[in-house]
Amino acid sequence: DLFRGRLMIPIRNSQGELSGFGARALEEVEPKYLNSPETPIYRKGETLYGMSWARHAVRREECAFLVEGYMDVVSLAAHGFENVVALLGTALTPEQAKLLSRYTKRTLLLFDSDAAGLKATFRAGDTLLEAGLHPAVVTLPPGEDPDTVVRSQGPEALREYLDQAVDVLDRKLQLLEERDYFS
Repeated sequence: DLFRGRLMIPIRNSQGELSGFGARALEEVEPKYLNSPETPIYRKGETLYGMSWARHAVRREECAFLVEGYMDVVSLAAHGFENVVALLGTALTPEQAKLLSRYTKRTLLLFDSDAAGLKATFRAGDTLLEAGLHPAVVTLPPGEDPDTVVRSQGPEALREYLDQAVDVLDRKLQLLEERDYFS
């Protein structure tokens, strides 16, 4: 009953073992996304969605794309991006950053560009820096997320945004300058 009226998404640990489920509402109900409750085998703060099949691509590309949700992973994978993983409804945790660091040192953050997305981006950037990773920020147009970009503009458009990624500290400075904090 907990997941009634929702699209079910299996969540696997980094070894590919089923550990929980995510669910996206098919109708306008809250919450839009819902995960299995925490259990001894499913801890969302220690899991990155898609890591079980993205880990080889992350190593090969020497970079992970970190997105906010599993629908972004599914959409980007369908458009040829294999090195994508997602948070599971939480802020990036030190455990998730450590998991990423097993496979790469470089991470591109593709979060929403609204105020909440920027806040999550910089929190994640700080957590990644503390774990010894090199995060960069991909800035998408206002109101867009990775899924909407690849569906409306195609994978080449997303690649252009990826190519323009800026180091997380440089992006913080850009935003401070845009808001006239240095005058």
